[in-house]
Amino acid sequence: MNDTPMAAAEPEQAAVTRLLHAWNGGDAAAAERLTELVYTQVRAIAGKHLRQFGGRMTLQPTELAHELFLRLMNADVAWQDRRHFYGVVSVAMRRILVDAVRARGSERRGGAEIHVTLSAADEAPGEDADGEAYALEEALAALRELDARKCEVVELNYLLGLKREEIAEVIGVSVPTVDRELRFARAWLKQKLAA
Repeated sequence: MNDTPMAAAEPEQAAVTRLLHAWNGGDAAAAERLTELVYTQVRAIAGKHLRQFGGRMTLQPTELAHELFLRLMNADVAWQDRRHFYGVVSVAMRRILVDAVRARGSERRGGAEIHVTLSAADEAPGEDADGEAYALEEALAALRELDARKCEVVELNYLLGLKREEIAEVIGVSVPTVDRELRFARAWLKQKLAA
């Protein structure tokens, strides 16, 4: 009976990879079929990313997913497999959200207009949280440069919501290796964010 979930997951994984390769080959219909196949998962990932911003975003998961797909359709990416696709999805969503936070911060400060305040107390609430989003993005980029697999494990766990066993299967390592990578990455990110 335990073979059923694995058997059900294998065709989806193979289908995503096959569609990505067809899309690489110029098959526009493959991109549409891929979108239909992964839309529910991508929308769930969008919801998870938005929750990490603690309600400070006005975007809805559907809007974020649609913005992501628009960007992916116009991107020149040499898709490798399902793992690569979801990694790109996660990074692209973070970038969309960070861009939205920056734009919102710019609008709050008057955009391109010269804005003069009489008090430093005029700072809008939530800017500390926006700074946290920037800091996390920078820390993840630094971790990616230090050790791409550790960064990928963190992204798969926290941003995509995969369990340890699923991560082990996706990246082809043992569960204890995933545990070690997560422990290191958590400690490293905590130290980096505290600095």
